[in-house]
Order: sequence, then structure tokens, then C-alpha cells
Amino acid sequence: MLGNHSRIAAIAHIVLGFLSLLLVACLAVFFHALAEIVRNAPGVVEFITGAGTIILGLLVALCLLQIGSAIAYLKGSRAARTPLIIFSIVALFNVPVGTVTGGYSLWALLRK
Repeated sequence: MLGNHSRIAAIAHIVLGFLSLLLVACLAVFFHALAEIVRNAPGVVEFITGAGTIILGLLVALCLLQIGSAIAYLKGSRAARTPLIIFSIVALFNVPVGTVTGGYSLWALLRK
């Protein structure tokens, strides 16, 4: 059975994951606009498109992994605790929202 603080930490990671997906969508718009600006230079457009695809794909995968880990933890999976701890540590560097979320999540997940 999860405690209230552990549930809140998991829900906070779900919310943070969806906010991160929103930021990734904004980043996709940025890469598209950047490719349109330099559309007369084919080598540059291909580089921006390739790099943007790799970066966005990696970020989407990480966001989905964070959301999936949080949902699995809410459903009772003890194995999902480790990825949530790792995401909490990474979130500490995302000032100010990630710092609060990461600190609270670390406190909630590690206090047992």
C-alpha cells in the first residue's frame, strides 16, 4: 500500500511528464521554424531535420518512460520506484518546478 506522499510524488511525475511533452512539442515547432529559415541550404536543412528528429525522439521516449513509471508505481509496482528516483534526481536541475518536484519526490520515495 502506498502512502499519501508516495501517491502525490507519482502524480507529480505524471504531471511533470505531460508538461515536458508540451515543451517537446514547442521544441518541435522551433526546429521546424529553424529548418524553414535555412531552407535554401540543403545540407543545413538535412542536419537540422536529422538532429531534431533524434533529439525530439529521445525526449519523447524519456517523457513517456517517466509517465509510465509513475503510473506503474501508482498501480503498486515496486520496480517502478527506481526509475522515479532517477527522474527525481534529474528533475532537481529543472529550476524551479523540477527542483520542488524532485526534492519532494526524493523525500517521499526514500523515507522508508
